[in-house]
Amino acid sequence: MKKIIQIVPTYPPNIGGIGHYAKLLAHQLIKEGINSKFLVSDLCDCKITNNVKLFGKKTLKLSNLLENYNSKEIILHFSGYGFATRGLCFELIKSIKDWKQRDKKNRLITIFHEIYATGPIYRTSFWTYFPQKYLAKNLFKSSDISVTNNKENQLILSSFEKGKKVKIFSTFSNIGQINYYKNLNKRKEIAIIFGGSFQKKILYDDIFLNQKRYYNLLSELSIKRILDVGPKVVNLKKIINIPIKAIGIKSKKFISNLFSKAKVGLIFYPISQMPKSGIVAAYAAHGILIVNFCEKKIYNDNEFINGLNFVNDNLTKKNLCYQKIADKSFTFYKKNNVNNITDFIANYLKNNIV
Repeated sequence: MKKIIQIVPTYPPNIGGIGHYAKLLAHQLIKEGINSKFLVSDLCDCKITNNVKLFGKKTLKLSNLLENYNSKEIILHFSGYGFATRGLCFELIKSIKDWKQRDKKNRLITIFHEIYATGPIYRTSFWTYFPQKYLAKNLFKSSDISVTNNKENQLILSSFEKGKKVKIFSTFSNIGQINYYKNLNKRKEIAIIFGGSFQKKILYDDIFLNQKRYYNLLSELSIKRILDVGPKVVNLKKIINIPIKAIGIKSKKFISNLFSKAKVGLIFYPISQMPKSGIVAAYAAHGILIVNFCEKKIYNDNEFINGLNFVNDNLTKKNLCYQKIADKSFTFYKKNNVNNITDFIANYLKNNIV
């Protein structure tokens, strides 16, 4: 059994999309004869489980752990804010760079879940933009293989070093996927709100400001109730007269079963970044109609297109076939599920094939 290290900002049972992503990837890699040891940042006070070691200011230095394990291959799941305050993870990048220089045979696969943050001048992200970009650029140059989850991020990374390839694999569903799904007209008249506290609060803020907008579309889709899955964040009880019921944190099996019966999934997420959302992936993997009212669109050639594989109310008057839209998002997901990135990584680690 080939042994590798995966470095992650968090890991189950702690809540965090990247940790669940890494665990599912490791589970698939085992089928390819590749076993993962996890090194997890202590920034988020993760609980220790088998096959996991913590590193950071509160525990052990990453450089010492890498030297002790003496692994030749690392998969780094990069999101700066998961490794250091304000995303300024200088120690992480230095440790990785030193590890690479110790042996020319050492190979680094970096999955860029995030690259850097930006924002207006009154936010911290404005002032940390340049050092975060510097760190991401250095990491990209140190990486033998770079993977990201959408075309916008691919363009950013490619600008760091001309001619260096970046592979795109959209984020896969952390709650599993189904092979066959019911048509929308055979599903329950339920809409879903799903995700962590931060993403759900953003969605609820928009719902609060635009209740009529949501109500009109949900009514058109014959939605009778909304179920909120995950940590409770607000006390909004209904959208006009469509009730919202919070059911809390549930098992993957429960959520997958619920999603296979629900008709609509709500999210508020920048359109060009939808391929990196685990929430979008979970909806698409279960044939749910995705509704996203976010207007933010940075990159024009999006993998997700309004009226093709998700819905925004701007198109509701154009006689859309909602079933075709749900079908398209499910088809998109099937081309971007966990098997695709597993095959790619396994081929590289075992055969050096890119």
